[in-house]
Amino acid sequence: MTDHPELDYSLGLAKRVLVVDDEPEILEFFQDFLAAADEYQVRVAADGSEVSPLLSAFRPHLVITDMRMPRQGGLSVIRLVKEHDEKAEVIVITGHGRIDEAVEAMKLGASDFIPKPFEIEQMQSAIDKCFNRIRLRQQNAALRYANQELQRLTELKEKFLRLTSHELRGPLTILQGYCDLLSLWDDLPAEIREARQAMQAAVSNLTTIVQNLTLLMVAKSDQMPLARQRFDVMDTLRATLEEIKVHARHREHQYALAGPPRLDAVGDPLRVTQIARELLFNAVKFTPDRGVIRVAVSPENASRFLISVQDNGIGMASSEIVSAFEPFYEAANTRHHSTSRTNFKGGGLGIGLTLVRDIVEAYGGRVSIMSEPGRGTTVTVALPLQCAPPGKAPGEEAA
Repeated sequence: MTDHPELDYSLGLAKRVLVVDDEPEILEFFQDFLAAADEYQVRVAADGSEVSPLLSAFRPHLVITDMRMPRQGGLSVIRLVKEHDEKAEVIVITGHGRIDEAVEAMKLGASDFIPKPFEIEQMQSAIDKCFNRIRLRQQNAALRYANQELQRLTELKEKFLRLTSHELRGPLTILQGYCDLLSLWDDLPAEIREARQAMQAAVSNLTTIVQNLTLLMVAKSDQMPLARQRFDVMDTLRATLEEIKVHARHREHQYALAGPPRLDAVGDPLRVTQIARELLFNAVKFTPDRGVIRVAVSPENASRFLISVQDNGIGMASSEIVSAFEPFYEAANTRHHSTSRTNFKGGGLGIGLTLVRDIVEAYGGRVSIMSEPGRGTTVTVALPLQCAPPGKAPGEEAA
């Protein structure tokens, strides 16, 4: 038995049928009729009093019982079967059918009530319906179990992320403190300065990872904090692009920013920076050296604007586009993972586009991808010029 008993209710290699009837001819009929199909296992009993031990030993999926038998009748059989396994199906057959008996049988959980004599096709149809219901219950149970497992794994993953984020903050604070202390000394030997720069780069990378993990968890809890202040979108993107150029200068990419000289908006410049940064780092990673990366800003309508990041890199297949926004998705083979935000095909946690999606949705916007293998990728984000106040719909102003 497992922790999920419903999954033990399996048809296995054969459909187990127990037939209970005091007429030998009926028992013989069912043995011949069902044994003709290899999918059935059949056991018989001549009276309801013989049923109890068979329920435990044989564990029938379906019980076909006569209504009237000398010592223990069909209603008692139904009660015994349902007490042993409420999911077992029961078909009642009788040569003296009465409406009140049929009603009582159905109340006790019988699936069908068939008068004698019956047609073989009628009986086969009733049996098929019973096993179809069993199969559907099994499929539903399997889905419930899969959903429970998915929920459990999701909770474990979120717990791991919370603990990882929390436990990394302490050591990172200490390391950053020593980096800052070393930066105050002007007469450090060249090798020490080089080591400090490498350590600072590693600390900055880890700090970004921790911040992104925290932001991802906040987004999942529907508590994404959004500031609401006036800022120039173009200034924000220029600063972000310059940052990317510094980090990825060894890649020798060409960069271009197109748009109006100024674009005033009310919203959160930090979140817009995060969106642009993640999209640009992705473009850097998947565009070969000396490739071209373009950022364009344009109005979509009177209340929204578009930011698009276009590269001429390796592109994505349609199947990859579908999965691109999923958490921890990586296009590259994770067995050959190489952590880097700027190296060609460099790996990461696989949460960059997930963060973009979550920020854009919290902002009241939308994001889309156009890509083709070998032809590059364009990611377009549409954002409102006026970020909605908390509790308001996107674009809705406070009264």
